[in-house]
Amino acid sequence: MDIPKVLGRTLAPGVSPRPADGPALPASERSGWGDLYPLFARMEDSDPHLCSLLQTRRNALLACDWRLVAAGDSSRDRVVAGTVSHIIARIPDFRAALCHLLDAFGKGQAVIEILWHRSRTNGPVEIASLAPRDASFFATDTDGNLHLLDFEGASRPSLQARTELLPRPGETAIWHRGSRLLPERKFIRFLFQPGPDRPYGSPLCARAYWYYWFKKNNLRFWAIHNEKYGTPTVMARYGASATAQEIRDIEGVLQRLQTDSGLVLPEGIAIELLEAKRGGIGPNSFRELADWCNEEMSKLVLGQTLSSAEGRRTGSLALGEVHERVRKDYTLADARALGTALTSQLVRWIVDFNFGPDVPAPELVFDVVDPAEMRDNLALDQELIRMGVALPAAYFYQRYQRPAPTASQRSLRYDDANLYQYHLQYGVLTINEVRATLGLEAVPWGNRPPRRQGNAAAQEMDRDSLREMVADSAATEEAADRRKH
Repeated sequence: MDIPKVLGRTLAPGVSPRPADGPALPASERSGWGDLYPLFARMEDSDPHLCSLLQTRRNALLACDWRLVAAGDSSRDRVVAGTVSHIIARIPDFRAALCHLLDAFGKGQAVIEILWHRSRTNGPVEIASLAPRDASFFATDTDGNLHLLDFEGASRPSLQARTELLPRPGETAIWHRGSRLLPERKFIRFLFQPGPDRPYGSPLCARAYWYYWFKKNNLRFWAIHNEKYGTPTVMARYGASATAQEIRDIEGVLQRLQTDSGLVLPEGIAIELLEAKRGGIGPNSFRELADWCNEEMSKLVLGQTLSSAEGRRTGSLALGEVHERVRKDYTLADARALGTALTSQLVRWIVDFNFGPDVPAPELVFDVVDPAEMRDNLALDQELIRMGVALPAAYFYQRYQRPAPTASQRSLRYDDANLYQYHLQYGVLTINEVRATLGLEAVPWGNRPPRRQGNAAAQEMDRDSLREMVADSAATEEAADRRKH
């Protein structure tokens, strides 16, 4: 498997992050031309509630541990899974790369460039770093291939439309100065809820735009309302014989009234405070509109509202548990989507470079199982076993996320001393059989039951067995002394 020719270096400056104000196009030409990605970034930066919701959804997945599940039970599959796990664990800032991929929740897609690395000749192909890239610089064609767009120095007359490239959000066609096809196994691309009519995913910021817009403008009118009705208007009355200088002095007095607690006025001048009369719109109307927009955003991003509410409204415990289950369902779906994307791209490509494309790739999964749900599942499995349902041991190791011991490893088992005592007393088990269950080596005197049958005889040790035990212990100690000297 050939490594991409850009191994160990970036594709800069083409994929360098562009300025926050969008592509290098005149403002009059950018309207509706793929300018939604910078808009989505501004929405998340300027709206604290939307930023908190998206970060909550990302953190729910970033807090989960990841692991690799071997493609099969053979030693070869376990070696492949161990090698890939070691390579991924050595990636610098792997969690930061995952966080960037989860930016697809808000923008629909996220792109990361892989900088492949080989530390020594004939050594394994590893990853030097995972570099986040601006998703607005990439487009896909009708065959699903990734292209890099060039906007630098572009202007309206020099732009060209590429009909084979699929339009991105906010575009009717791909307009750019040029583009080039990117190499395979070089860029990880994570799409949030893609579909045939959504080749660039389903950005949550696009669905939340109108709530963001209403709340932003609502805040502007709310501030005007507070300025108009929150502070009374100061009015001064003076006589018709007042001179121009006296009027200017009165204006200065009114300006100082904002900070001074006392005023000295000449006789014949009076100051009044005018309270504005509120109409049908009160200050609570603005708050209710903002709360409604926030609740709609919460339902859109998290599927519920109680875990993100500010506490002004309360709900029942049962309703809160329902909302929390909905949020966990979202996390489980996100974990499966991200795990599938990383397995089909990152993990698959590591296996291709180090073992070959014909070797099955392990699966990268995120552990999002709640311990309370695990206890419920265990109780259900125990009841199924009591009913006679046959369940393989591999099912329990996978379901409860516990490592299966290999043939050379000593396994820990539940040891009921009374149960062993009963088996030894009545001849069901021998000493060596008990030692085998504990992972110990057999002893010469342990092939027959050490206790006699019957209640009275069962209280004393078999003399022959006792003599063999003493002799074997002495021989063991003597051999140990010889090894020391």
